[in-house]
Amino acid sequence: MKSWLLAGAVSLCAAVVAALAFGAWKNSDFVDGQSDRLRMEGTFVNGFYDQGIEDVGFIAQPNKHVTARRLLDSRVIYDASYTTGPDRFRVVPKVEGAPRCLLQFGDSFTFGEGVDDDETSAAQIVARSRGEVEVKSLGIGGWGPHQFLAGLQSGRFQRAIDCKPTDAVYLFIPAHTARAAGRGKWDRFGPLFVVDDNGRPVREGNFNTVGKSWRELIGFNRLTEEEEEELAAALIAEASRELERLYPGIRFHVFTWDGTAAGVIARLTAQGLRVHTIRQIIPDYSDAYLIAPPYEYHPTPAAHERVAEYFLTLGR
Repeated sequence: MKSWLLAGAVSLCAAVVAALAFGAWKNSDFVDGQSDRLRMEGTFVNGFYDQGIEDVGFIAQPNKHVTARRLLDSRVIYDASYTTGPDRFRVVPKVEGAPRCLLQFGDSFTFGEGVDDDETSAAQIVARSRGEVEVKSLGIGGWGPHQFLAGLQSGRFQRAIDCKPTDAVYLFIPAHTARAAGRGKWDRFGPLFVVDDNGRPVREGNFNTVGKSWRELIGFNRLTEEEEEELAAALIAEASRELERLYPGIRFHVFTWDGTAAGVIARLTAQGLRVHTIRQIIPDYSDAYLIAPPYEYHPTPAAHERVAEYFLTLGR
């Protein structure tokens, strides 16, 4: 009996050690050979973001004009420049007296990583609308739906808006479910939300104010896949309600990029939100609309152009 108990204890200890080792490996900064080949040049690398921001975790620095040159070995993948205004968001050409005002929310796809200031979907909407639409770009690279809601709750977005919003778009990419759950390594100070018993997100501090759960310690994610999808959809739905409260009658749309989980789309539509997939926005969508897959998956200027064209059809 003692031998069996000892063997069982040893096996249990071995299993625990193995699980902890797996967790440590999974959460390490392991970099594969492919990403080792990528590097960034330009003034962008000298510091573009401020960290430790209470409401949104991190955000671009104000009044910056930086160059960003992405290389794969010696091959230039993109060579762009970014300009931010005093509100820390990317600049968009001003339109005075436009009858429509669009608010764009999201991450680097909304910000326009890899393209110049005049090539973003925001800038192209302004140009193609011929004075009919003003756009405020409120997306930051690396953000997720938790920053979308947090920025509204803190009033950060409202302070940056100087037109009367009539439309809003949140651009969702597959990675947003993980980011909302705190799995973005660059987002250590991001806003932490949990879903309450009524299915609504409640702010409980920031990611750096909570310790790791037992699930994380043994190599699992803090939330299950279903819980991550529930949280991401709840954040967007709550943000849409906040937009309606702030700007009654605003038309809110969610654009979803390729690969977005069907569960997220189903939850969003169940909340009554208008969801548009990238296949609806760009019917001939393919890798040709991405900068340099499999190394760089941000949209090309042509993709931003098609997104702009699609948005303008929504107002016709």
